[in-house]
Amino acid sequence: MAMPAAWEGVFMILLSSVDLIMVGVLGTAAIAAVSIFTQPRMMLLTVARSLASAVTVLTAEHFGGGRREQAARVLRQSLGLGAAVLLVLHLLFGAYLPSLLLWMGAAPEYLALALDYGGIALAAVYVTSLTAILQAIQLGFGQTGTVLRTNLQGNVLNLVVNALLIFGLGPFPALGVRGAAIGTLTGTLYTLAVVGYSLWRQGILRGSFLPDAAYFRELLPVFGSIFSEQGFERAGMVIYTRMVAELGTIPYAVHAICMNFCDFYYCFAGGLGKASTVMAGHAKGRQDWAAWRASLRTGIKWSLTFSLAACLLTVVLREQIFGLYSQEAAMLPLGSMVLVFVAVLSFPEAQQMVCAGILRGSGRSAQVAVYSFVSIAVLRPLITAFLLYSLGMGLAGAWLAVFIDQSLRAACASFLTWKLAQYPPGGLTQQLENRI
Repeated sequence: MAMPAAWEGVFMILLSSVDLIMVGVLGTAAIAAVSIFTQPRMMLLTVARSLASAVTVLTAEHFGGGRREQAARVLRQSLGLGAAVLLVLHLLFGAYLPSLLLWMGAAPEYLALALDYGGIALAAVYVTSLTAILQAIQLGFGQTGTVLRTNLQGNVLNLVVNALLIFGLGPFPALGVRGAAIGTLTGTLYTLAVVGYSLWRQGILRGSFLPDAAYFRELLPVFGSIFSEQGFERAGMVIYTRMVAELGTIPYAVHAICMNFCDFYYCFAGGLGKASTVMAGHAKGRQDWAAWRASLRTGIKWSLTFSLAACLLTVVLREQIFGLYSQEAAMLPLGSMVLVFVAVLSFPEAQQMVCAGILRGSGRSAQVAVYSFVSIAVLRPLITAFLLYSLGMGLAGAWLAVFIDQSLRAACASFLTWKLAQYPPGGLTQQLENRI
């Protein structure tokens, strides 16, 4: 269950990198125009992914308890709610897109290109949001392989259309960044159509899409916790990135490269976290304490195994890895040093994702939101500021702050998971007492 979800994250980053390389052929202005849209896109996706994660948690529990129709009802009502709310948000972003991009730091020399790209890309984000909600039930059912195959097909189509429309191959016109946006929209529409048709054939999308009071009582506590967690992470990352950017051009360039490489294992570990959420949700739905304990043991064991492999490979090959991104000799010593932090970071990163996944699947999303807020939004900026401004540690201090943040979250998640294992919730407690 974990491997398709883990490799999906890795493949998505690889395809995204190829996408950016294609746009990069058009010049620096084109890269900036496409990249500046990243923050508005992530802001919108924070809402969609939070709703999708809540659907995954709820449907996993219903599916584990044999309540398939109840899981389908949660999905349908979430899709109805999400489609309406996200449409309003996307229309607002579209109406104020020029001001929004300028606020994000867009320069006048590429603003027109950014708007050319952003108008179409905004529609693609809406389609992606609906797809994420639909695929949430597939994740909740444990069908991670289906999600991997569908997303890969959509992204490969995206790259093909990009190549045709960015450069104007054959009979197709050369549309530049607009072609890149059309390629993204084409790929996302394909993915949405495939997922929607599959769920329709299974009968999951047949029924009312209007949310009722019972749905809101079930959804809001889970959604609120997950949205708070992701919102805190977004806010904390903005503050952290702003402080790192002040270190200068070369340190920030090195930081950006190392962070991009760090994302590969981060997304891989995210697959382990998704599988842990689903397995814990299934066990909770069945009231199966033994399966819950097994999912915890399995997740931790494999997170340590993969983290050890990632750490060793990164340390041994750090110069070659950095050389793939940049050939500038002045950047290599600093980049090689930071990649050591990236290597060691693998351990707390994966540990906290697996344990947080267990907590979410066990109905403890609020606990994850609380310690995430304290660590990401409060402690990480304070620690970063202290290491950068008081101790003058430079980029090493910035990455030490990330390591401390991840370690604190790993410690909190591990402690709460251990505590839950000693005193399991509701029916699990009763089942344990019966067995004793």
